[in-house]
Amino acid sequence: MQQKIGNVILDKTFYKGEDLYSDGEIEDVILQAYENGRAEELLHSSSAWPVLYHISDIRENILEWYPVDKNADVLEIGSGCGAVTGILSRKARSVTCIDLSVKRSLINAYRNADKDHIRIFIGNFQDIRLEQKFDYITLIGVWEYSGLYVQDEMPYHKMLSIVREYLKPDGKIIVAVENKTGLKYWNGAAEDHTGRMYSGLNDYIDDGHIRTFSKAEIEEILSEVGLGEYLFYYPMPDYKLPDTIYTDDMLPMPGDIRVYRKDYVLPRIYNFYDAAVSDQVCRDRMFSYFANSYLFVCSRGKAIDKSIYQTADDKQESNGCRTVFVKYSTERKKQFQTATVIQCMNHTVRVVKKALNHESESHIKKLKQNEQLWKGMLPGLKYVDGEERNGVYMVPFIEGRNIDHMAYSYRHCPGKMAEYIRNIINSYLKPDENSMTAFVECARFRTIFGSTGDSLKDSRCLRVSNIDLLFSNLRLCKYERNNEERNNVELNEERNNGERNNIELYNFDYEWVFDFPIPYEYALWRAVDQLYDQYAVYLKNKISRRDFYDQCGLDSGRAGIYKRMERNFSNYVYGNKYIEQYKKHVITQTVNIM
Repeated sequence: MQQKIGNVILDKTFYKGEDLYSDGEIEDVILQAYENGRAEELLHSSSAWPVLYHISDIRENILEWYPVDKNADVLEIGSGCGAVTGILSRKARSVTCIDLSVKRSLINAYRNADKDHIRIFIGNFQDIRLEQKFDYITLIGVWEYSGLYVQDEMPYHKMLSIVREYLKPDGKIIVAVENKTGLKYWNGAAEDHTGRMYSGLNDYIDDGHIRTFSKAEIEEILSEVGLGEYLFYYPMPDYKLPDTIYTDDMLPMPGDIRVYRKDYVLPRIYNFYDAAVSDQVCRDRMFSYFANSYLFVCSRGKAIDKSIYQTADDKQESNGCRTVFVKYSTERKKQFQTATVIQCMNHTVRVVKKALNHESESHIKKLKQNEQLWKGMLPGLKYVDGEERNGVYMVPFIEGRNIDHMAYSYRHCPGKMAEYIRNIINSYLKPDENSMTAFVECARFRTIFGSTGDSLKDSRCLRVSNIDLLFSNLRLCKYERNNEERNNVELNEERNNGERNNIELYNFDYEWVFDFPIPYEYALWRAVDQLYDQYAVYLKNKISRRDFYDQCGLDSGRAGIYKRMERNFSNYVYGNKYIEQYKKHVITQTVNIM
């Protein structure tokens, strides 16, 4: 009743001879790809959603950040093709998998064949009897199917109740599930499981065996089954292919949620501008209700303190360190794939940048060097001092507001937004003219940005360039002057645009720092261009992109050159973005209300 693939054991003791869940023939293609060592090739050549879902390493982002104890025993229910099994096996002492499908379990075994601490049971979870207790039990995209496979009048309650019995006393259940009131469903996306629009919003009145829940409903169920200690996380765009993890301590701001056309499952309709509605939802502090997906971690007990400034006694995450935000760059080339994590530990908040693989470790190690090269290049900026330790780069978290968030208040007044940005540039981002040199195109420049011929020969450059001066990487914050400083300034002195002289602008990202000549205006253009993209839904009918450049104080005549540089830089960082070929067709409905 057992089979061994490499070091992985498949146990068919509880298998009843039929795979109860399948994506069809595409699973044969995926299995063959893993048997032949060609899964990566298939991922880059296909456009089928099951291939992306089962193979892409973006799937791991849902738990890559979570601090599983290295001596932990994990039970993964619904392990499927092993998209999450790999990250769990790299974190824990043992991983016990349960899945309904032999074929999917074979795929899982082949992709993790080098691991000697994975055991896969095949069969219905309700039929399988395990003697072991576990530190963590995961239900990633599984709980919503309880109505199909759990024989009970309240299958969703029953599923959690059964799972709870396999927990060690301090164990945790980790669940990822769609939110039935997710904004994408209001905006025309078909419900992920039924394939029909508005199924969840209509409370599944025509679909009796698969359902998801709102956050309030989940909280009620957790309380009713004795899992009252919980924390919610909000993976975006959803838990399937997340690039960002938000928490109640660090929710998105207006301008942050931009997920238009990140649709890979089915073609869909857009009923309204998702950027504008997302901004309103975030502004009105309703994001947790409209988030597309939830990840929640629960255990026995009463509701815990969910404040960001917890002590080292925090039970939800190990070593008293609590993650409050994560941003992934998984779509980049391997050598540039990193994660940015904001953590709270003993009342101190810090930002940690780490490599996601061996190839990108050298990229992280360069950050301290980049910081030292860049600091002081712009006298109007303040710089965050970082520390490189144990392969990660850490900086203190700066309290304040990012420039791109500040710009939101001018979204309906493009002239005012441009004026605000121009004043930011003039007040904080102007180089000392004595430190500027003429642009000379070198071989390293051409490798990354392409050749510009003589078109930028009169450009001015800094000795060291940080082309990532994006307004999302610049944060305004107040500070208190000491007595000596107060005596050296006029208390009524103000900066442009009404910013008082105790407002400082911090630069806290040194990832793309180069020590060869790059036209400085290109760095400013990147910031302005991305800000226009961020708020294009408001700006595009009121001001052209080129006019916006001009009003921000840039030379719009060079926009075409900078765009070519940007395309080359994007190719340098991302290469072939395979995920683009998985995008599904969309229809945009425009409704005019008189």
